[in-house]
Amino acid sequence: MTDLLKEIQEGFANLDQSGRMLLIKAMPSEAPAWIFREDNRFGVAVECSESLKISEGFSGARLRTVERIVSGEHRRFLRLESSMEWLRNEFGLICAHMVSTDLGTDTRSALLADPIIWWERWRHLLGNALIDKHGYDVLAELLALERLVIRGDSFEWSGPYGGVVDIKTPATDYEIKSTISRYGAIVKISGQFQLAASSGKPLELIHFRFEPVEAGLSIDLVCDRLIALGIDAAILEAALVRLGMEAGCAVRKEAYNLLEVRSYTVDDCFPRVTPACFEGGVVPAGVVQLEYGVDLSGLQSQKF
Repeated sequence: MTDLLKEIQEGFANLDQSGRMLLIKAMPSEAPAWIFREDNRFGVAVECSESLKISEGFSGARLRTVERIVSGEHRRFLRLESSMEWLRNEFGLICAHMVSTDLGTDTRSALLADPIIWWERWRHLLGNALIDKHGYDVLAELLALERLVIRGDSFEWSGPYGGVVDIKTPATDYEIKSTISRYGAIVKISGQFQLAASSGKPLELIHFRFEPVEAGLSIDLVCDRLIALGIDAAILEAALVRLGMEAGCAVRKEAYNLLEVRSYTVDDCFPRVTPACFEGGVVPAGVVQLEYGVDLSGLQSQKF
């Protein structure tokens, strides 16, 4: 695996962006694999059957099938790819795991028989909290950013990068929740720190209610509006890629009507579970994750 990883990392560093595929020398002839660079994407590829069709995204990576001409022959490949240059060496570890046959060529057969099994194991290993967002979840965060920009507030959109809260401003932190349910207002809180307000600043929970429609607000539409307001397009795109929503992704075109948006101050009167709720301010030993629901019905709120 050491030689394989080194060869993959060196290939990422040295290949140009012409789309050329470089056969990996560390792989056995009966289970070949290639390194490639194509435009701003790089990764590894293994040949697969013509019938296999895969297109999955997770964080800064994608698993997909493509058709390419190699040595004058039309062939189909399963590719693991990324465009995050600053993490290319770390990405190489995942690439090496995908193509490796250290445990025998049966691992390649298993990969090609059902690539989604390998993909899902990887996603669960790394954790999927950053990426398993619905389109309306991200739309809500973008609409919140838009309102802050219009108000003249500076901000940090930390949600896509694993921040404890979704949006930070110099004066206030914001946790964004959303739903497409017409009724009820129960929001899921993930973890004992999500509403802990550890920064010392006031914390607001903003709740958006949407309905799916044929034509309405979409991620791409609100991104265009943010760019028109002066937000750097590259910063927005990098965050969306981090969420697995690269340009052209169908979820970015999902349309919604905004039915209402309410803001709740997270203070001593707001129902929540934090370390301070436990004796000594410490979560009991052995408790590694808390998830709970908060019913916003009846809580004091204001327009956002």
